[in-house]
Amino acid sequence: MMRRQLVALAAVAIAGCGGSSDPVERSDRLVDFSKKPPYVNSLERDPSSGEFLLTTNRGFFRIDPRNERVRRVNGTLAVRGDSSTIGTFLELKSEGGSRLVASGHPDQRTLPQFLGLMRSSDGGRRWRSVSRLGDADLHKIVLKHDRLYAWDAVLSAMIVSDDGGRSFAEHFTPRGLIIDFEVDPEDRERLVAANDDELFRSEDEGESWRPILRGQGSRLAWPTADRLYRASKDGTVQLSDDGGDSFDVIGRVEGEPYKLDAVDANELYLALSDGTILRTTDGGREWKEEFRP
Repeated sequence: MMRRQLVALAAVAIAGCGGSSDPVERSDRLVDFSKKPPYVNSLERDPSSGEFLLTTNRGFFRIDPRNERVRRVNGTLAVRGDSSTIGTFLELKSEGGSRLVASGHPDQRTLPQFLGLMRSSDGGRRWRSVSRLGDADLHKIVLKHDRLYAWDAVLSAMIVSDDGGRSFAEHFTPRGLIIDFEVDPEDRERLVAANDDELFRSEDEGESWRPILRGQGSRLAWPTADRLYRASKDGTVQLSDDGGDSFDVIGRVEGEPYKLDAVDANELYLALSDGTILRTTDGGREWKEEFRP
């Protein structure tokens, strides 16, 4: 597939720039824009196959960027004799290989509205309930420090598990819907979290929070302690080397960022609102298109 370069801007050329990114045409192939956001729920990359795992408000898709093949993953959760297909509005995280953890909502009303934490060992075709069925709606899951961190929209709390998600400690977050959060890779108690308008940081695993930055639609990735990435609603990409006290604008993309996935300190993938997937290998300065719906 021929990839189009979307942006190659040096930080000095765009530092301090603001405003909205240029309008771009959005595809509704994988996203239903007639529904309310969020449009894209998660982005993962399967290192064994090279496929992207993308979940949206239309479903769960495996995408091969080499030939642009898109396959829908039809998953099923069965609990005590009742079952439902799942896939739309699914928050997903890879544990390696075919093992996935997820949270979301059933496609049919045969199961509770909130599915709590689930696991799959076959790439998302069959799921089993782990905990909090009917009680938790996890909008983001982070696996670091041999722990599972998640933000629960039902409690409006950061929940942390040391036993694989069977039990959790609960820490309440600032007001508003948390749209993303990340954990310092060298400090398991240091977290940053973003609502629609502001970025917050906690130094005590979420017991207390303080605001550190204003800005709309922050999407986050924190691969190394000195590289905290933030992609804003206007398409600007920023980098902090001090845990969020300050950010430098380093790049820009056309479209609205929705999910950031870091492979390492310099290689990241970014999903836009319509499911377009971009890649950088130079720490966010230059982005190239991997897939467009």
